Amino acid sequence: MLSLFIILTVTLSWHFCRDGEVKPPSQRTLQGHTAIPSPPPAPVRHFINYIVKPGDTFGNILVSHGISDKNALQYYRHLLSMGLSALYPGDSLVFTLKPDSSLEKVSLLSRLQYWYHMTIEDLRIKAEKEPIATSTHLCIARGELLTSLSEAMYEIEIGDALAAQLTDIFAWDINFFIDPKKGDTFEVIFEKKYASGHFIGYGSILAAKYINNGKEFYALALPDEEGKINHYDCNGKSVQKQFLKAPLRYSRISSGYSYNRRHPILGIVRPHLGVDYAAPRGTPVYAPADGVVSFIGTKGGYGKHIRIRHGASYETYYGHLNSYARGIGRGTRIKQGQMIGTVGSTGLSTGPHLDYRMKLGSRFVNPLTISVPPKDGVTEESRPRFDALRHEYLSLMRFRCADTAGCFIISIIENDNSIDHKIKVFARNTSSSNDSKSNS
Repeated sequence: MLSLFIILTVTLSWHFCRDGEVKPPSQRTLQGHTAIPSPPPAPVRHFINYIVKPGDTFGNILVSHGISDKNALQYYRHLLSMGLSALYPGDSLVFTLKPDSSLEKVSLLSRLQYWYHMTIEDLRIKAEKEPIATSTHLCIARGELLTSLSEAMYEIEIGDALAAQLTDIFAWDINFFIDPKKGDTFEVIFEKKYASGHFIGYGSILAAKYINNGKEFYALALPDEEGKINHYDCNGKSVQKQFLKAPLRYSRISSGYSYNRRHPILGIVRPHLGVDYAAPRGTPVYAPADGVVSFIGTKGGYGKHIRIRHGASYETYYGHLNSYARGIGRGTRIKQGQMIGTVGSTGLSTGPHLDYRMKLGSRFVNPLTISVPPKDGVTEESRPRFDALRHEYLSLMRFRCADTAGCFIISIIENDNSIDHKIKVFARNTSSSNDSKSNS
């Protein structure tokens, strides 16, 4: 009897499963319909984050992540076309890798100001630039010199970058290596940029006042038609002259302009129609004005030197150089402030220094005392706008935190950074300051 029951059970099992093994749930029928198979798992993409370190280059970073030199250069050129000038320590790179570990996308967060995205699709490269929302703090700072400008700014928690910007603006009137005196004062209206609550750098200096040994110098900002900011004095004359006060940052003047100077090597008295700037070997030398290289090479006791002609009247000389800047040759057009070489001690020289000379027409002149004409001033079309700005700048300097050393926020602008909007902000804040003055 037991044997018959076993045979019956096996027969029934074979009857109901004769089409094969028991079907998995994904293939079973439900009310007469076949269920949709489960989709395959999505391909897994990998993300790699890299923080840029000092000395890193875009190409080296990509090569270290398995990208060929050729492709790295191609990718970098696409980012250059989007306006990327360089990488900075602290920038963030995000690599998106396909399941086969090939590169699909590179994203660069540059100085917390822009995202640069580059996507590789079937050997085609798509690049785009995405700005990050930033805010601008309009600030005013006041200080007094005890030792140097940078020290005075440090005391009120302002970085060297803004100090350098201020010295560049006044470089045509003040030589900040020898001219500043103890007791000099400064006032600066400037921008501080923030992104996601993080300070990302200084913007433009909108107005500045510097009193050097009792003499006042002003620099008031006004953008041109292309948005480039130029600075003018209170009368609308450009603070940018045709020549910088000095062509380098130096330690001291070791020898001045003289007709009776004893040569340190030859031991004879003869004219020295230039200024010797003592500086460490390798110190960069900059062109003090636009011009064209008229000579470059080695000649006599002057050693390695360069001459630059500036228009029809002026020519400048740079002697005892250690090296020339790359790309500089006879006939090269030079821009004001462009590096042309480095300080050396070639030729008849007792130590590293720059022998700087200036010729007006056919005669040498003293570059420390020559009076050169300024560049063009404010145009008639821009005069009403400049006058409005000047009124607001000077009112802020007069009423906002007057006679108080330190750095203070005037206002915060979230979206509109146009100069016209800033004028309105200045006017509103100045009115508030005047009201508070009168009420007090």
